[in-house]
This record gives sequence, C-alpha cells and structure tokens, in this order.
Amino acid sequence: MSSQTLPDSENAVPVLSDFLSSVPPALTLALVQLAPCISACKAIIQVSSWSTSWYHSWLALASWWAVCLFLDKTLRRFLPFVVFAFLALAQRRQKIQTLQIPTTEYALRNVITDLTIIQSLLPSLPPLSTAIPKLFRAVVILYIPYLALSFFVSFRVICAIVGTILLTWRAPWAIVLRATIWRSAWFRWSAYKAWAVLSGEALPPPTMSLQPTANSSNPVQSLRFLFTVYENQRWWMALDWTAALLPGERPSWCSSSQHPINPPNAFTLPENTTVYLPDENGGRLKRTATWKWEEPEWRVIVHKDGDSLSRVERPLPSVKEENTNSSRLLKAAGRLRESGSLGSVNTSAALDANKSFGGSADVEHTSDDSKETADEEPLTDADGWVYGDNKWEAQSNRGGLGKYTRYRRWTRIAVVFEEVERIPPGDIGIEREVPIPPVVETPSQSADSSSIHPPDSPLRQRLINALNKPSQ
Repeated sequence: MSSQTLPDSENAVPVLSDFLSSVPPALTLALVQLAPCISACKAIIQVSSWSTSWYHSWLALASWWAVCLFLDKTLRRFLPFVVFAFLALAQRRQKIQTLQIPTTEYALRNVITDLTIIQSLLPSLPPLSTAIPKLFRAVVILYIPYLALSFFVSFRVICAIVGTILLTWRAPWAIVLRATIWRSAWFRWSAYKAWAVLSGEALPPPTMSLQPTANSSNPVQSLRFLFTVYENQRWWMALDWTAALLPGERPSWCSSSQHPINPPNAFTLPENTTVYLPDENGGRLKRTATWKWEEPEWRVIVHKDGDSLSRVERPLPSVKEENTNSSRLLKAAGRLRESGSLGSVNTSAALDANKSFGGSADVEHTSDDSKETADEEPLTDADGWVYGDNKWEAQSNRGGLGKYTRYRRWTRIAVVFEEVERIPPGDIGIEREVPIPPVVETPSQSADSSSIHPPDSPLRQRLINALNKPSQ
C-alpha cells in the first residue's frame, strides 16, 4: 500500500486531541498534574547548562555560594520564619488551585516541549572502563589528602567549590577553558601520570600532539520495541484445536491484557509521524519518527523444561484456516443439536499435544540474541503452546486429559528512529503518512467498462438473447 504525506497545513492535528485519542487517560492526567514540576525542572536544567541567559546562571552560582556559607546561621536564627513562609506559600497555592483550570492543547503542548528540552539537555555520562579495585585504590590514596584539606578548609567551602565545578561544567567559557588547557602536552602527561600512580594502570603510549577529531553530527535516536500477540485456541470434539472460542472469553488474537488485536498476518506498525514543536529560540523542532521491522518474521516464545527462554520461527496460521475451522464448528454443533446426543469427550485428539495449528514441520531458527533466563515464564511445548483447563487455569506444557484451552505468544521486534531537525517558524502540529484512497469507479465508468468488456456469464448471455429475440 502506497502512502503520501500531506502538507503541514492540511494535516496538522492538535496535540491535545491526538493525546486524548491515543494515550491512556492515566498518563495524560499525570502529565497535566506534573506540568508545574516539569516546568521547574526544565528551568533548573537550563540554568545549570547555561542554555539561557548567562545572568540567570551567574545568579544561580551566587545563590549556591550564599546557601553554602549562610544556610547554617540563617536556619539557626530564622527557622520559625522560614517554616511560616513555607506554610503561607503552600496555603496560597492551594487557594489558587481551588478552581481547576481546563487543560488546553497549548498547555499539553508546553508539557511535551518541556520534556523534550529536558531530554536534550540531560548530560550523557561517559562509560566507566576502570575496574572497581583500581577505583577503590585511588579513593584510599586520595582519602588522606582529603582529610588534610578538610582540616584547613571548612566543609561549607568544599561543598561550594564542588557545586561551582558542577554548575560551571557546561558553561561555554568553561568548555573553551578545558579544551585550551587539554591541548597542552605537559598537562596531559601530568594527568596520565597522576592517574597511573593512583590506579596502578600503565601509561598510554606517548603522542606527539593532540590530533583533532571530526565532530560528527548527533546520531539518530532509536528505540527497540517487542510486540507480542497472543494466539488462543480451544479444543472441540471431532474438530481438534480451533480458533473458535466461547462467547464472553478472550478473543482468538489478543494482547497481554486480553484486548482484541490483529493477528500477525494483519499486524501493522504505527504510522510514521512528524511532530512540529515550538523551539525555545523562536523556531520549530521537527521530530520525524519512522517505524521499521528489525526481524523479518514473527517468532514464538518457547520455554522448554531445563532450557532457557528462546524465540523460534514458526509458520503463521492463515485466516482461511480459521474460517474453515469456524464453519466446521458450526456444522458439527448443528449435527449434535439435531441428533440430541452430545456423547462423551474424546481425549484422543487432546493427547496430540505437539501438533501445531499451522504445522511445525519447518526447521526451527533460534536467534542467539533472543535467549534469556526466565525462571518465572511458563513452560511450553516445542511449538510454544501453554495448555490449560476449561477456565484457562492449571497451565502446563503438556496437553491431554482435562486440557481444553491453549495459547502461545507471537513476538517480533521493531525499531523506531527519531530524527530531530531545527526548522524556521511555522505551524505547530502532527503530520502523518496517510494511505492513498482507492479509486472508486462511477456508474458511468462502470457502464463504459461493461460495454467495452462484456461479461462471460452464460446465464447473462441467455437473458440478453431472450430479450433481443423478436416477438412473433
């Protein structure tokens, strides 16, 4: 099925309506209620990362020094007044929030924008390659100088200095200063030599000069999702295992919460979307999400006794077979109703526990990266089936007497790639890839096609000949 992308002005969907139709109400309620906290966190992260006005960052640095130096004396002398101010502020906030303000699309869009800014400003910690024993050795060696420093310098000043380093670490002038100092070969050799003494590691091979590395663009963000579809079947006398279930119980294809879902043959990934969000600099952020399957086929979860959990490829059951089994079930029920004899349950068909609904003669292809330890997972047979009684209870990996229901899980991994791009100001909304509507023939077109291509039905030809036959 081909698809086309509508322009932003024609396919802009409000963020609020999109959330209310696709996101659970509990998550929407949490976002709305946590909006003030999210906004405060965004402001703190922006100030600490020096991404806003430098005036606010310098003011935050001065406030940190004031807190470290005068917090003890202030709380010791004015603690009752601080408690009173806190209670008065909380009471005033409760009065303001007595009348709940309705949520608009702009409020929810601001929350999404704040979360996006927080995600982009969070620092990425480098991986720690030093072993734990070497780190412990460095801490033990540095402990004595720390005690000597704390004897001459008060703990408040030490906290202020450490906080200053953390608050100014991402400042532009601090980044330039570190890069300038690190260009010095003498400084790099001194740092490597000190770390070698502290950790006991060997010095790196000497280099004549620091070779600049090309700054690559930010990689596209990606997330892997494991989609799971439950296949449920019931055993019927003289029909074997079929997808025809009792009314009121779980559907033949469902999710883990037993909600109806498309079978693997008809399962489709979410639509590719492009979200336009306002930028803090007055522009827009274009976030394009593209879905793709990471695995070529669906796989069944198999957990044999004594083995680890694995995902094995199995042939998918076709919809035609399910319809055939349903019609066979209706015909058998009609025959039993006419004869008035239900008979006894024949358990010989249920003893064939290793018989797959779609056949299991194909060779298993077990993926090595899908194996994992899962002691709490239920045991299955070779085809991933878990058998239960008439109420889907007493589950086991073997069919037989008293086993009238079974299910197995089809899984497939998909990846969503998100690319973020800054674009000029414009409309805000969501752009989706929509399928091209099929071409519908008009009655005139149908008549023209019928005249050009006459039907080949013998009955229709005889009727036309009888109408055209002259009356005597």
